[in-house]
Amino acid sequence: MNWKNAKRTVIAVPLSAALLATGAGAVSASGGSTADVPEKVAAPTVETPAAQLRADLSQLLSTHFIYQSEVALQAYHKAEEGGPTGEGLEQAQAQLEMNGEQLTAAVKSVYGQEAADAFDKIFDTQYEDSAGYGTAVANGNQEEIDQVKKDLLTVFPTDLGTLLSQATGGNLPKDTAISVLQEHEKDVMEFLDHSVEGNFDEAYAEFNEGYERMFTIGTALSSAIVTQMPEKFDNTKAVTPASDLRATFSQLLGAHFYYQTATSVEAYEAAKGEGGEAFEAVSEMQEANAEQMKAAVKSLYGQEAADAFSEIFNTQYEDSEALGEAIANGDTEKVNEITDMLLNTFAVDLGTLLSEATGGELPKETAISVLQQHEQSTIDIVNSYAEGDYAAVYNTFTEGHALMFTIGQALSGAIVQQKPEKFAAAPGMPETGMGGMADSENMNWMLYTFPLLALAGALVFTRRKAVQE
Repeated sequence: MNWKNAKRTVIAVPLSAALLATGAGAVSASGGSTADVPEKVAAPTVETPAAQLRADLSQLLSTHFIYQSEVALQAYHKAEEGGPTGEGLEQAQAQLEMNGEQLTAAVKSVYGQEAADAFDKIFDTQYEDSAGYGTAVANGNQEEIDQVKKDLLTVFPTDLGTLLSQATGGNLPKDTAISVLQEHEKDVMEFLDHSVEGNFDEAYAEFNEGYERMFTIGTALSSAIVTQMPEKFDNTKAVTPASDLRATFSQLLGAHFYYQTATSVEAYEAAKGEGGEAFEAVSEMQEANAEQMKAAVKSLYGQEAADAFSEIFNTQYEDSEALGEAIANGDTEKVNEITDMLLNTFAVDLGTLLSEATGGELPKETAISVLQQHEQSTIDIVNSYAEGDYAAVYNTFTEGHALMFTIGQALSGAIVQQKPEKFAAAPGMPETGMGGMADSENMNWMLYTFPLLALAGALVFTRRKAVQE
């Protein structure tokens, strides 16, 4: 397959749309206003230009983390004799490069060609070093490991952190940018290190933390940009209770999709007797993620709704495991049964529940349709994996991951429309820096505005602590 041409077939995140959007008179819940309504604050909404910028950057960055981690792991397997062969390395690398091009286009849309060229030059070294780290670890080449670590933990974060700080006029502090980029690179390397040592609980706890961190970076960077050029975003803010809700659901749903597909693939490998060592770890992370979403439903709609959600959702991740096993065993009847359950029972039941819970703000047919698309993505990925078609695996994954952000936007938008009073402004919201879901120093205002974040965070912390012990 010609990957240069294939890259053009994948829909890029429309960051430019956020810059060009008029906002239709929308005003952020945290107090932004337009010239047309100087004395009036509109109802909160998840669909402001600034919220869209935050969502676009978070989607690109979280996708980047997934593929950077995947490339490092695949490169290790490619260089290591015995075990997995790393046959998907080229295709994963192509997705990582495409993501880098999308990030470069995002920089260009905001800061122009010169800044985009500088970004691209720095960024190229990072995803090359991702594969280099995996290869060096597989070869036991300590000198090469030390060099790649220096490049990833010192050179790359310093260069990119400095560029981003300068580009935002200091609204993203240089030291903060460098520090969080260093933590990001550590997440990738520690995920690989734990994985190759067979410590999969630790590996996926690290992966989960690293995935969350990309949303923190997306929040910080979008806040810095919006603060720097407010007129381009209709004077709306990236950080509001409504946009926090959107970001939270996008994060939970994006992680869910990753763990669901990983569970199916690992179940397939285990059933084939060719691997699947990480099955238990990714399956547990999928269940923990489901508990976080149940807590989210409870915080908004109460225990009864949470129990109904959990009852439906449990069938989905059980079917994810069974799907992988059935495909591995060549059990066509079982595959068809599970496919029907995922597309015509789970999607219908959950779509109906979400529509009823939101008082129809999320239309039932829309909810069912998008959930069916999500489940079809998982089914297609496992089938393509079984056929060794890694191009299809990663293309479908990229599109399926993006779909979760669409669902997050639709669901959060419906909730905010239904319960606007819950997403009114709160005092003391940070506008710049690393304020966001994973910033412990700025969590107080977030806990004040939205208890879901406290519930979800507590679940993740509890799991990490259990893993460490």
